[in-house]
Amino acid sequence: MAQGQTQYQSVALPPRLPLVVVTSNRGHSVNKDARLVNCYIEVTKEGELDIYKRPGLSSYAHIAPGQVGRGMFYWNGDVYAIYGNSLFKNGVNVGTGLDTTGGMYRFDAILGATPKLILGNGKKAYAYDTVGGLTADLHSINVDYPSETVKGFAYLNGPIYVMQPTAHVWGSKPNSVSVAGDWDPLNFIRAQIEPDAGVFMSKQLVYVVALKQWSTEYFFDAGNATGSPLGPVQGMKVHYGCAHADSVQKIDDVLGFLSTNQTASLQVLMLDQGSFRVVSTPSIDRLLKGINTTTIYSWQLKMNGHSFYVITFKEGNLTLSYDITQDLWFQWTDHNGNYFPIVASTYNSAQEHILQHENNGYAYKIDSNTYKDLNEPIVLDIITPPFDADTYRRKQLNTMKFVGDQVEGSVLQVRRTDDDYQTWSAWRSVDLNIESPILTNCGTFRKRAYQLRHMKDTAFRLRAVEVQYDIGTL
Repeated sequence: MAQGQTQYQSVALPPRLPLVVVTSNRGHSVNKDARLVNCYIEVTKEGELDIYKRPGLSSYAHIAPGQVGRGMFYWNGDVYAIYGNSLFKNGVNVGTGLDTTGGMYRFDAILGATPKLILGNGKKAYAYDTVGGLTADLHSINVDYPSETVKGFAYLNGPIYVMQPTAHVWGSKPNSVSVAGDWDPLNFIRAQIEPDAGVFMSKQLVYVVALKQWSTEYFFDAGNATGSPLGPVQGMKVHYGCAHADSVQKIDDVLGFLSTNQTASLQVLMLDQGSFRVVSTPSIDRLLKGINTTTIYSWQLKMNGHSFYVITFKEGNLTLSYDITQDLWFQWTDHNGNYFPIVASTYNSAQEHILQHENNGYAYKIDSNTYKDLNEPIVLDIITPPFDADTYRRKQLNTMKFVGDQVEGSVLQVRRTDDDYQTWSAWRSVDLNIESPILTNCGTFRKRAYQLRHMKDTAFRLRAVEVQYDIGTL
C-alpha cells in the first residue's frame, strides 16, 4: 500500500520541467544542449524564477550612415561617439582625422579650468574640449607622450595615467594633457612584479590598475615629489591577466574582462580591489576554448535591477551575456541567430541606455519595454536539459501547462527531442493569451528535452511548465 501511495503521489505531483538552466554545452558549439537565448532571469520575493525576454532596440539616431562604430561615452551632459574617423557630440561632427587602425576607442576625462575629454585606441590618443575642439595626436604635441600605449586611461587626483606595452605607466601634469611639457619624461613607474607586457590601463577606487598578459598590479598615489607620484600597492598582485583589451568593462567599479594566466586558459573574471572571482562556468570555458579572439566587443547594461556584462567574439559568431546580479549566463543574438552586433554602450541625460551598432552608423535605445529589435523579432529560445522525471520508465505525457503572463497576441512555439538533441519534432503553438495555456497528447518518452520559442512583439514572462503524465514500464 505504501508503495502504491508513493507511486500515486509521484504521478499526481510530478516535477516541473527544468527551465532555468546553466548553459551546459558539452563542447565548443552552442547548437546542442541546454541554454537560454535572448532572455534573462528574475527572482521574485517568493523565490520563484521568471524568464523574461531580453530588452529590445529602437532607433535613437542615424549619426554616420555606413560608418564603423568605434566607441561611445557620456560626458558633461552629452553623448560622444566615434564613427569612422570622426568624433560626434550628440550626433554632430566635432572633429575628424582620428586613427582607425587601433579599433575601439576608450575614454576618460580631466578637470581643470577647461575640462577635457580624453580618447584613445592604443595607437593614437587625443583630447577634446568645447573651447578648442579636438586636438591633434598627443604624441605629436609632446614627444614625451608615449608613441604607443595600451588601451584605457586612469584619472587619479589630477593626472591621467597611460601604460605602454612595456608596462611603463606614465602620468601627465595635473589636469593637463595636451600642452607641450604636460608629459614629464621622468614621470613613469613600471609594473614589473612579473615580466609580462601591458594590455589595459584602468582605475578602481583610489588605485591605478595595470592589466597585463598574465598578471595584474595595483598602484596608489604615494605623493612622490619627483618621478611618478605612484607607488606599488604591496600584496595586491593578481595572478590573472587580460587576454584582450576590448573585453574590459568597469561595472559599478568592478572590472570584468576575458582573462588568462600562464596556463593560457581563457575565462571571464571579475576583479574588485585586488580580489578576483572567476565567473565563467566550465561550460562557458568550453565555449571559450579555441575560440577566435581576433575581434572582440564588450559593453555593459544596468537595467531593472540587473547588471549585464556582454562580450562578443565576432569571428566565433557568439555573444554571451553575464548577469552579475543572478550569476547566470545567456546567449544573445540578432534575429538570424548570429552574434549581437553591438560594440559599445552608454547613456544620455534622460538616463536612456544607448548602444552603438558595429558598422551601420546607428545608435539605438535599448529598453525592457521594447519587445523587438527595430522591425525584426527577438527570437527567444529556452532549450531545456533532458528530462526523465527521475525514472527511466516510459512516461505517457498527457498535458503540459504553461505558467506565465497572459498577454494578447503572445504565442509560444514548442517542439521536443527524444534522442539527445539530434532530431526535433514539428513545432506546436500555444496561445498565451488564454487563461490556461496547455498542450495535450504529447506522446511517450523515456528522456526528453524541449525547445520553447517566442517571437511575437509582446511582453513575455514564463515561470514554469507543469506536466501531467502516466508512468509505464521499463
